[in-house]
Amino acid sequence: MKRPTVQGSLFQGEGHLTDVVTQVIARRDDFQGLFDGFTTMRAVSYVVSSDLLRDFFQKRAYTEIEVVVGDDLTEPILRQGLHDKPFDTVESLADRVEDGSLRILVPRRTIHTKLYILGRPGATRIIQTSANLTETARKASQVNYAWYVDLPPEDPFVQRVLQDYQAHTRGCSLFMQDLVNLFRERDTAPRRELIEVWVKGETVPAPEMEAAQALQEISVQSLLLPGDGETDIVTVKLPEAPAARKELERLVKPLKPAITSGGLAVSSSAFINHVHATYGIPLMRVDLERHEVRLGLKGSILSLSQPLPDAATVDQGLEHIEDYVQTIDLGKTPDPGFAKASMFEALLYIFFSPFANEYMRRKRQAYGQVDPKGPRFLYIYGPTQNGKTTFFRFALKLVTGQNMEAVPREEFSSRKIRGAASIGTVFPLAFDDVEFSGKRWVPDVLKAYWETWWRGDLDVPQLVLSSNEPRLQDWARSRVKRLDFDVHFASTEESKRKLKGLFERDNDVFRWFSHLYLRHLTANSEFGDDELHVARVVMRQLYDHAGRTVPEFFLDQPVETKYDLGRTRWADLIYKRRYAKLEREKERLLVHFPGEMQFWEIRRFEGYLPPEVKARQEGHTIIIETPVEFDAWCPPPRRKLWPLGRD
Repeated sequence: MKRPTVQGSLFQGEGHLTDVVTQVIARRDDFQGLFDGFTTMRAVSYVVSSDLLRDFFQKRAYTEIEVVVGDDLTEPILRQGLHDKPFDTVESLADRVEDGSLRILVPRRTIHTKLYILGRPGATRIIQTSANLTETARKASQVNYAWYVDLPPEDPFVQRVLQDYQAHTRGCSLFMQDLVNLFRERDTAPRRELIEVWVKGETVPAPEMEAAQALQEISVQSLLLPGDGETDIVTVKLPEAPAARKELERLVKPLKPAITSGGLAVSSSAFINHVHATYGIPLMRVDLERHEVRLGLKGSILSLSQPLPDAATVDQGLEHIEDYVQTIDLGKTPDPGFAKASMFEALLYIFFSPFANEYMRRKRQAYGQVDPKGPRFLYIYGPTQNGKTTFFRFALKLVTGQNMEAVPREEFSSRKIRGAASIGTVFPLAFDDVEFSGKRWVPDVLKAYWETWWRGDLDVPQLVLSSNEPRLQDWARSRVKRLDFDVHFASTEESKRKLKGLFERDNDVFRWFSHLYLRHLTANSEFGDDELHVARVVMRQLYDHAGRTVPEFFLDQPVETKYDLGRTRWADLIYKRRYAKLEREKERLLVHFPGEMQFWEIRRFEGYLPPEVKARQEGHTIIIETPVEFDAWCPPPRRKLWPLGRD
C-alpha cells in the first residue's frame, strides 16, 4: 500500500492542529484501508454495491450504516438491480433494514457527492473522495483520490460536516421499507417468496396505495348516491404525502376535478363513465350493511339485489339459463354432459366473482398466512369456435342486464390489471382469448394479485381469463380454476337464430342470486376451499323456490372432481390407444411421444397434469418426477385374471 501523504495546518481545531491525510487509490488495499477500524458509517455515494454493504456488516463487523444513493433512480429500478443478486444477499440487506442497522436513502434529485463519515468510540473519520461505494472502487479498476481526517466526535468541524450530510438526506425516501412492511403484514409467509415478489417489482408502491384508497373512497361515495341525477358531486380528502397526492391528481385529471385545500371534488357520473371507458368494466360494490350489490354503469346507479318474486318468474329465469347451456347440443363434443357442466360452472363462477373479496376475507380469518393464495382465477380453455366469447356476453348480460363485452386480448396487460385493481370495483375483470407467450410479467402479477396487492380494506375485481393455450405453468395450477369448453360450434342459421332469441330475453336471476348470497353471508360464517360452495347452495335455493328439477349438469361438487378431462385424455393416450410409450424407471416415469406429434400437442398433455404431479418436457418426452402421484391420479387399468379351475 502506498504511504499516505500528511498535510498539516489545513484545518485548525479547538486548540490543536488537525492532520489531513491524502490517498491515491490505485490498489485494492488503498480502498480497504480507508475503512479499517471503524464500526459505523454515514455515506453519500452516487452508486452503491449491495455486495459491498453486506461485506461491511459480515466481514468488517460494522454495526450501523446509513447511505444516500446519489443517482436519482426510481425505487423499481433499484429493485431491478437486486434481481440477479443471490437470495442471501437480498435477505441479509432486508434483515438489516428491518432491525434499523441499515438505511438506504433515495433522493428526489441527483447527488454527485462522495462523502463518508466513519465512527468508532472516541473517533470520527471524514473522507472526501472521488470513489463510489462499489466493487469497482474496491478493486481499484479505476484510479481514485481521497483525503481524510480523524477527529474527536465533538470537534466543531465534525459537527459542521454532519450538518452538511443531513442536508443531503432531506427529501429522501427509505429504500426497501416496503419489503419490510411486507414481512410484517405477511409474517407467516415464506420470506423467499415475498422477496421474489418484491424484487420483481410486484408490490404496490406507497403512493399508488394511498391514491388507490382515495379512488376507492370516490367509488364508494359514487355508488351510495341515490342515482336520481340531482346529487352528483363527491368529495374526498387529498392524501397527505406529496407523491400520493400527485398520483391521485394524475389519475383523475381527465375528470377535471375541483381541488381545494379541503379535498378533491369530482362528478360521480363522470367518474362512473371514466372507469368503464378506461378499464372496460363498470363500478360495482357489495354493500353488506345495505344488503345489496350496487352497479354504476353509463352514468347511472342500479341495485342488483332484490327479493325473490313468485315461483313462476324464477322458473322462467332458470329455464332461460338452461336453454343457453343446452346450446351445447348444437355443437360437436365427445362428452355433452361434461361440456354442459363446465359451462354451467363457469356461469356460477361469474355470479360468485363480485363476492370474491368477501371470500378472501374469510379465508384470511380461517388460515391467516398459512395459505396466502386468493380465490382461484377462472381460466376457461378451449380452441377457437368453442363459444368462449359468446359465453362472456351471455354471462355479463345476466349480471348487468345490459349488453357487455369482455376486455379484448389486446388490452391484457399489467397496467390494465393494476389500474382496475385500484378503483374499488368488484365487477369481474374478464379478458377474452388472451395469449401468454411473450408476456413475462404474467406469473409475477398473478402471484402478487391476491397474495401481495390485496388488503382487507380495499376491494379488487376478480380476474377471469379465456384462452386457447392449454398448457399451464406449475405456478398457475394452484392459482387458477380451469374449466374446459370441450365443444366446437359451427356457425349455422339454426344456432344464430337460437342465440339471438336467448340474448333478447331479460332475466333477473343474478339479482335474486345476489339477494340470497348476501343473506347467506350474513347468517353464516363457515368457510371452505371450494370457492363456489355458497354459489351452489344459493342456486339450489332458487331451484327449490321455483319447484324446478335440478338439471344433471348442475353438480353439487366442483366439476373437476366429477369430470377430469386431462385424466381421460392421458388414460386414452397411454393405456387405451397406447399412442405414447410409457417407460418406468426407479424414481420417475418417461412418456415418449411419437415423432410426428407437434410440440404444442405435447405441451397440451403436460398442461393437463394436476398440481401434485411434477413434470417437465424435454423434446418429445415428458418426464414425470412424481410417479406415485401420477399413478394415483391416472391409475393403470387392472389386469384381467383368467378364472381358476378351467379344464
